[in-house]
Amino acid sequence: MANCVRFSPSDLPDGTKPRMYFHDSSYFGANQTLPSPAEVLARSLINERPSNPPPVKFEELNLIVKFGPTVSTSEALCLWEIRKSLNNQVPVPEVYGWDSDGQHVFIYMQLIHGVTLFERYDSLSSDDKRAICQDLRRIMSQLRAIRQSPSNQIIGSITHGPLKDRILDSHPGTGPFPSVRQFHDHLSWLWRRIAPEPEKVIDPWRKSLPDDGPIIFTHSDLHRKNIIITSTTPARVLSIVDWEQAGWYPEYWEYCKATYSVGDWEDWRCGGWIDSFLTPHPQAKEAWDFTCNSIGGF
Repeated sequence: MANCVRFSPSDLPDGTKPRMYFHDSSYFGANQTLPSPAEVLARSLINERPSNPPPVKFEELNLIVKFGPTVSTSEALCLWEIRKSLNNQVPVPEVYGWDSDGQHVFIYMQLIHGVTLFERYDSLSSDDKRAICQDLRRIMSQLRAIRQSPSNQIIGSITHGPLKDRILDSHPGTGPFPSVRQFHDHLSWLWRRIAPEPEKVIDPWRKSLPDDGPIIFTHSDLHRKNIIITSTTPARVLSIVDWEQAGWYPEYWEYCKATYSVGDWEDWRCGGWIDSFLTPHPQAKEAWDFTCNSIGGF
């Protein structure tokens, strides 16, 4: 793993501000101004997909703007922290700032020119897949270099707020949690709480969730659609996008979420490719699958 980089929430820009522009980013080098929320909405498909509008591209500005009811400044702060702490060793879009209109947060980011791993997967050779997985293994190693202070470790968002994972966000109590044990106890309670006397229900999977494992910074949605690769051969990873669910999770979480995003029968999973860049956690995965099935996460 890369050299450890100590993280503190106090090092982050203030995510509670309705507007923040990073004028030291490359976007403002040419004295450009960012499109206003109204200009973004004018180009968007929000009327067709109000609950989940797609990001808006400004090709002429090399800019993409992500917005919507589930978008928060936490994602912008993740991108800011990764680039600041890891010196571009984890390829993510450069974030230029955010704005809001009272209803939505608008995150302004670098437009990455490439194709998703999902789009190109069926045409990739084994050598291409191997090269991509080598890139991903290096990227994951670098990402895990960001560590919380030993005296201030939590399970939660990058700001030490509630978790953003979509599997959990429709259920009560998304944290933050002061320890891995308390987080696991909460997961166990989530599926037992529907019983008349949940405290009397024995959880056969609880012991499979390791309370002594480390807390690491996690993307939490390594779907192939969120991995941007080159359109040429040999294929290489250009960027990891969509950090809205990222935060501090138990070590096994990244592996469980990555395998959750693909069918058991698909080559990306059954071909061993995920296992080549993320450490498998078979016991935790069984417990995780049971819990997510029980709370309706799938």
